[in-house]
Amino acid sequence: MEKLAKGIEIDPNDIVRFHGTGKDETVTMTLKNRTDQKLAYKIKCTSNDLFKILKPIDLIEPRSSTEISITYRPGKGVADDRHHMGVYFIPAPEGCTATSVWAEHYGKAVGEYRVKVIVVESSSSRKE
Repeated sequence: MEKLAKGIEIDPNDIVRFHGTGKDETVTMTLKNRTDQKLAYKIKCTSNDLFKILKPIDLIEPRSSTEISITYRPGKGVADDRHHMGVYFIPAPEGCTATSVWAEHYGKAVGEYRVKVIVVESSSSRKE
């Protein structure tokens, strides 16, 4: 299990940064499966209103990668310094779907990352 705990490499791996232009803004996160086993991942965020994640639950084939789009929607709330994304993963048996793997999984994920979300407000996007 120790090898699986380090099985996914993510980029960016510590901070997702948005530029706070006042409009919806999308960044890409890359997940790379470094193992010889299929993995299921799940991404959660602190505010589903502020951040939309495209493909929040899916499978990654062995030795392959996938790109996740994360959109910041500034009109949906306040982006303070408490926001983060949690990236969790577990082994996925052959023939399963990502949703079914997570529905049947109990306990902690095999591996997880916590990625801070920072919105750098530009002076033109701030409301006076």
